[in-house]
Amino acid sequence: MIPYTQMTGPLFSIGPFHVMPWGFFVALGFLMGLALILFWGKRKNLDADHIYGIALFMLLGGIIGARLLWALTEAPSGLSFLGYLNIWSGGMDWTGGFIGGFLAVWGYLKWKKLDVLKYLDVLALGLPLGMAIGRVGCYLIGDHLGKGTVFPWAILLYGQLTHPIALYEIILDLAILALIINLNKKNLKEGMLFSIFVMSYSFGRFFIDFFRVDPTYFGLTVAQYFCLAFLIIFGFIIWKIGKQKVYKR
Repeated sequence: MIPYTQMTGPLFSIGPFHVMPWGFFVALGFLMGLALILFWGKRKNLDADHIYGIALFMLLGGIIGARLLWALTEAPSGLSFLGYLNIWSGGMDWTGGFIGGFLAVWGYLKWKKLDVLKYLDVLALGLPLGMAIGRVGCYLIGDHLGKGTVFPWAILLYGQLTHPIALYEIILDLAILALIINLNKKNLKEGMLFSIFVMSYSFGRFFIDFFRVDPTYFGLTVAQYFCLAFLIIFGFIIWKIGKQKVYKR
């Protein structure tokens, strides 16, 4: 068993302000992921101002999408309108956040008439790091309850030994980061890195969800159905990109 103590209070306090673990690490993950994206963007001669614009659109679109899908699939019945807006009390869905963030970024890139695939590839070089850091907050507060297990890496959570789902996510995200950075050294066509990032996460998340305690529909969670859709869609995109003869600039 992995020694584990769930955090129920603030990570630290500054005067009357209490900084909670989940919010702190999500914010830190966003900033660290953005810093890495800016680093790679500079090396690829991309405009830093546009990367900041993309980050803002991604943040807003991600929050809206994450909250909306949570409201549609997991929100308790009888929740008031203000309750749906109360995002600081919890209730976000990664799949909805990805869809909302992706659509917002796509809209921004089209609006500014930028090279969509080139900027998406740079995002893929930083997003896994941001996701991994954000999941540290999930791990500390005991979010994402796993099924019971006797595996030696189980954690004691809510009085039972369970799969450390957030830890699985952290490992997955860091593995994807290593994969994407390694693939970035190769002469891949534009759009490949981002597509591989999405497919890699979808593949890993599909199997991780079998160890989660989430509602299932015909044997699969909502996230698993989205993962299957992402695998098909981005697999098709990789196939289409592979048929092109023009390589990235």
